[in-house]
Amino acid sequence: MGSGASVTVLDGHDCIGGTKILVSSGSSRVLMDFGTNYKRFQRYYEEFVRPRPGRGLVDLLALGILPRRRGFYRPDLLPTSEFPHGDAEFPGEPPSAVLLTHGHLDHCGAISSLDPKLPVYATATTLAMLRAWQETTLQDVSNEVTYYRLRAPHPGKSGVLTSVREEPHRRREFRIFDECPTPLRDLVQSPVGKRSGMDGPLPARASGPVSDGIHVRAMPVDHSVWGASAFFLEVDGAEIAYSGDLRFHGAHGKATESFLQQLEHRRPDILIVEGTRLRRTNDEPPGRPERSEDDVERHARATVQEYPGRFVVADFGPRNVERLATFRRVALAAGRELVLTAKDAYLLTCLSTADPTVPVDLRPGGMRIYEKPSAGAERLWQETVRRRYPDAYVDAEEIAANPGRWLVAFSFFDANELIDLRRGTRGGLWLYSSSEAHGEEQEFDFVRLQNWIDWAGMRAIGFSVDRATGTPEFTGEYHASGHAPEGDLLRLVERANPRIIIPVHTENPARYAEALPGFAARIAAVTDGTPIPVGGR
Repeated sequence: MGSGASVTVLDGHDCIGGTKILVSSGSSRVLMDFGTNYKRFQRYYEEFVRPRPGRGLVDLLALGILPRRRGFYRPDLLPTSEFPHGDAEFPGEPPSAVLLTHGHLDHCGAISSLDPKLPVYATATTLAMLRAWQETTLQDVSNEVTYYRLRAPHPGKSGVLTSVREEPHRRREFRIFDECPTPLRDLVQSPVGKRSGMDGPLPARASGPVSDGIHVRAMPVDHSVWGASAFFLEVDGAEIAYSGDLRFHGAHGKATESFLQQLEHRRPDILIVEGTRLRRTNDEPPGRPERSEDDVERHARATVQEYPGRFVVADFGPRNVERLATFRRVALAAGRELVLTAKDAYLLTCLSTADPTVPVDLRPGGMRIYEKPSAGAERLWQETVRRRYPDAYVDAEEIAANPGRWLVAFSFFDANELIDLRRGTRGGLWLYSSSEAHGEEQEFDFVRLQNWIDWAGMRAIGFSVDRATGTPEFTGEYHASGHAPEGDLLRLVERANPRIIIPVHTENPARYAEALPGFAARIAAVTDGTPIPVGGR
């Protein structure tokens, strides 16, 4: 049976992140992921040089950070001074939906730019996570993933856009692969500001094709963020599988194994597969021994037990709830209470609306919330946390007075708090339990973090900084990667045995052909924006 379907990788085939994939069949088109390409973004921008919010999408389209495609973007973010005909001169045809694998911003961050007419298909957990993230960040056009505010031309400045403050926030339409619990619907309906309402469609359970002739089946996989999915698409008589980001060595590794079994059974026409941890060549030595989440917990327990009565920080990635649960157990085993930031507490609160197994024992004797000193008024989400968990807060004075009672979940962005905690930090431990630095700017962050740790009289473990070169080095025993190592990726491709392989989310796409010479002829030569025909069975 022939197929007129095609797969177009718009972004992310030769870098880690920024994944944007378009599946087309006749008049039907769907996007799979629409992430922020940080590698491309950081060619031009850094912390203090950002895209101009008053110019909508002008900067990102002009610099090629977003692909110029018709029917993709919010009309209110295309100022007529630059786009007098809107997107009519862009190539291509509009998609009808977005399929989101998971809630990491390199897969979903650019959804903020997309036309709200496009429904976003995701798991309930992913929607809850993104809502929490958006509420707790600075309100900006680049963050408008789950809700947005219309922009209009500034009345006195040509080509400048401004928020329409009189309008309520508007929800994006989300369609949920699994159940859509009532508490999640209540969360999505709630306002995000004290003087602004919320309008727009409520999330509903996904049903039927996502576009004419395109049917999708989502399968859970294990990753370093909860709610991750892989996809099977039936398109014009052909089958396309997309791995998203996955691993086998996390707490939900059996879910990834089930996905692999389905791959083996169905043998897709096209397999779009991540390659984050592919080596560059056969000559490159293998990485460190693979660590599981169980390994992380075992090492962390042993290390924290070596610091009785002393201050300990656990530094792990944002939104990594599995790692948070690991350190909750580490704290309990050491007779400590895990102290979270208010953002962490709100994330757990939102996630619990989608998954009642999420730990939210925020109270004395359970997990606690760090009371950051602030002179400003609290935002609505902060008031929500304080109202729900009024007895969970603990301040710097109480922690410093009895440092061995707590295990504090901080990151580099909380290092300022060490000043208020300094009476209890000397002789303490900063346990780093996250990924290595990616890029020069992150390397500088680790140098700064080491300076804070030194100033506080603490010891860093999990990373160190070479004083001669200023280069951070990572030991890895307190971190399990969110991605499968090369051996697992090769096993997945071999067992899936697809007709065509499309590598994405990797800096080494040619590695699949080198490591699997028997599959070399099946590996597509990918160029951003060039359709790859699916063929047929």
